[in-house]
Amino acid sequence: MTFVYTGKGRRGAQADNAPPEQKHCAKQACAIQWCLARRNHKEHLCQNYIDDWKRCCEEARAASSDVLSDMSTSGIDTNASR
Repeated sequence: MTFVYTGKGRRGAQADNAPPEQKHCAKQACAIQWCLARRNHKEHLCQNYIDDWKRCCEEARAASSDVLSDMSTSGIDTNASR
């Protein structure tokens, strides 16, 4: 039996400035890790999980760029220092 850590750990420890795909696609990334651990790290056996993660990343980047473009067209300064 393969060990897969399922403890609580540091949930919600992502930085506020983490990339959008890291924030929104953590579930898919964990599914890849789980699949690889269960299948002796044979990537071809987990390709469907990898494809789901890639799709999620593309959607998160697209949504993020849409929000930034909306902010720039509405006159909001996206480069303002905090």
